[in-house]
Amino acid sequence: MKWILIAILISVIMLIARAVVEQYNEKFDFYSNLCEFLKQFKINLSFNQNKIGEFLENVKSKKQFKIFIEEYKSYLKTNNLDISKIKILDDDEKNELLSIVKNIGKYNAENEIKQVDSFLFSLEGKLEIAKQDKQKLCPMIIKLSLLFALALSIILI
Repeated sequence: MKWILIAILISVIMLIARAVVEQYNEKFDFYSNLCEFLKQFKINLSFNQNKIGEFLENVKSKKQFKIFIEEYKSYLKTNNLDISKIKILDDDEKNELLSIVKNIGKYNAENEIKQVDSFLFSLEGKLEIAKQDKQKLCPMIIKLSLLFALALSIILI
């Protein structure tokens, strides 16, 4: 019976660790997708010049970035943007995202490209930080969680 409880304890702690690691992975994926989105938007401005709504229909997205795209589509229709559903971003990051969304489509193509370039410059720094966090913290969290679970198991034995 004791061994079953220890196995359950280790499983629960590892599930919690995986959930924390998934947050870092999703944040990296979100910034990666956002940078790719802005690069594609810049290409669209330079060559195709499709309307933003048409451009958004062709964007492939998943998880948190999909929430962003859906909210962006809603924003174009209602002029109301609710990014509180994106749980992986802190308040400063959400404010920057709001700034990006509200400034896209406000200028002519040339100035729009300059605006997107400045957003990309800022976001690539955040992407690099998210990548470093993912590479450093994720393995460490898993290892420390396993060590904690094992230490707790030894104490309980």
